[in-house]
Amino acid sequence: MNRNILYIVGGVILLAIIGAGTFTAVQLLSAQNSEGDLPAGTMIFEDVTDDGTGNPVTVKTIILPAEELPKRPSEAGGVLVREIDNSYFVGTGSISVNVSVINGETSTSVDHSGPEIEVVVNRDTQFFRDVTEVSLTASESKEQTLHQEITAVSQPDQMPQGANIQVWGEKRGDRVVAELIVFSEPR
Repeated sequence: MNRNILYIVGGVILLAIIGAGTFTAVQLLSAQNSEGDLPAGTMIFEDVTDDGTGNPVTVKTIILPAEELPKRPSEAGGVLVREIDNSYFVGTGSISVNVSVINGETSTSVDHSGPEIEVVVNRDTQFFRDVTEVSLTASESKEQTLHQEITAVSQPDQMPQGANIQVWGEKRGDRVVAELIVFSEPR
């Protein structure tokens, strides 16, 4: 009798595990990612601005990568946290950059949820500045898709605080030896 109860309990537990796994698989397969069709290197920003009446408005900006960039995903991307000698430290994950101007003084604060990645540059590293014009004025759709525009530059003496950075190169653990870097002012 005890053996039969153990078989029944074991069978019920096994069915519950299979059922939960099936439910999870169906949920994952049926989840539609509207951004899944976008090419590697696409950047998506959500900015909260004032519509002029004191009401916050969220504007979603999708920036498709420039034609000059590699067709593969970047090895690192995020926000500049600090720079030391020939290394840039890039914060990854969910990123928040707040730029405020008080009495003519600009201050930038950076927050990120992921790990910091060290980006090492050398004399062969190519630098590009992202010069894409982004308008944060609220539109009817509150979403805009732009094509990234970049221009080749020499290595800046100092990267803008809170700069958005994408890096292609050779990844070695939590470090990337950079072949190409694209950076932009905080958005």
